[in-house]
Amino acid sequence: MYLEDQGLAKKGMGFLIRKSFYMLWGTQTVSNIADIVYTLSLVTLVFTESGSLLTTIFIPLFRMLSKMISGLIAPLVMSRSRLTSILIGSQLGQFLIFTGLIFYLWTSVEPSYPIIFMAVFGMSFLDGWTDPARNALIPRLATGDGLMRANGLMSVSDQIVKCSGWALSGVIVAVIGAIPTMWIASVSYFLAMFFTAFIRDPYAAGLKQAHSAASTASGAEGETRKPTYGQQLAEGWKILATNRRIRTLAIVDNIDTLGGAAWLGAFILAFVVQVLHQDASWWGFMNTVFFIGSIAGGVFIVARVKKLQKNAYLLMLLSLLAYVIITFFFAFNTIPMLALILFAVSGLPVQIAGIIRRTLIQQNLTPEETPSAMSALSVLSNFTFAIAMLLLGWIADRFGMRDMYVVAGLMTTAAVVLGFAYRAVFREEVAGGYAAEENVVVNKA
Repeated sequence: MYLEDQGLAKKGMGFLIRKSFYMLWGTQTVSNIADIVYTLSLVTLVFTESGSLLTTIFIPLFRMLSKMISGLIAPLVMSRSRLTSILIGSQLGQFLIFTGLIFYLWTSVEPSYPIIFMAVFGMSFLDGWTDPARNALIPRLATGDGLMRANGLMSVSDQIVKCSGWALSGVIVAVIGAIPTMWIASVSYFLAMFFTAFIRDPYAAGLKQAHSAASTASGAEGETRKPTYGQQLAEGWKILATNRRIRTLAIVDNIDTLGGAAWLGAFILAFVVQVLHQDASWWGFMNTVFFIGSIAGGVFIVARVKKLQKNAYLLMLLSLLAYVIITFFFAFNTIPMLALILFAVSGLPVQIAGIIRRTLIQQNLTPEETPSAMSALSVLSNFTFAIAMLLLGWIADRFGMRDMYVVAGLMTTAAVVLGFAYRAVFREEVAGGYAAEENVVVNKA
């Protein structure tokens, strides 16, 4: 009964997006705006007050470390709480911590940096549950062709926020100051939390009934089958190891991440200065055109979703291959304008491959598996990205920026070759694979 929709936005042949998805879409967009505003304003404040780049770097460092730790225990949290409750709790916690930090900075003559870093750690710890919960909730609110369309819409809004958010936040901070700007972030967190309360997870009741039925059956048999904490924490990693499709996608994703870290802002800035011999303004231009290309990729997915769904896995690999070719051209190019064009074009295949990969992962997991698997994938991705930054940074210092991009291209090439080698795993029809699981959950309930 819980799958009898009470708020369908669009429904057709293999296409369904619930109204709650659009609420999720909106609240996550507002939450992303809050993250950018809070990060930029806090970085500006700390750097202005301390005058130390090393001290300022602790902000992104604590953010990454905290998210990795929270990601490890996310399966434990998700096994005990509804996804919507996790999102609300995360946003409420961030709102309270950040508002408290604003009052502290407002009233303190000489703010203590350890207190600031603790607040950043706490907010990032809560935020570490947001992405797995969001990515697990999307396939519950959109099925069939609607799932890829939903991921495309979410990606487009993410890129628009990233493209405009940093520039707009910088202007606001310059005009009204860091602390007044922080209040904008605080209000945004509150609004995101408030509207998240209106999201309805259509699977929540059914999964709860299934768990209750399983517990009753276990009690009748005189056995205790409730998983231990260790089993719950390991559940996502077990799925990655045993589900062939998820394992293949995870391997391709993480090898690609090793090369994808080359497009980090610091590396691009170094390439602009050392290879293109341009000033830092070109760095800003390149970031802007990349986001425009990424937005175009998301729009392309949304517009062509029905055709893309039929050969999604192959298109993902072809998009990665196109990205590899662009990377090699970029590495050996010394013409600034051509580099700008290549950087803009690269955003299109990167976004297409990312959206399709996320959709394929969601389609090949049941509603019960999705939260823990998404948590494991998030931790693995963050860890791989951290390793990639160190590795590519060493290569850049030792051999130069051009060689670093060649190595990055070779890494993604390895991901493409491996993906083609395991393409037989995806020869079966995957469109609607997730939707087929709905009946399994209904029967269990």
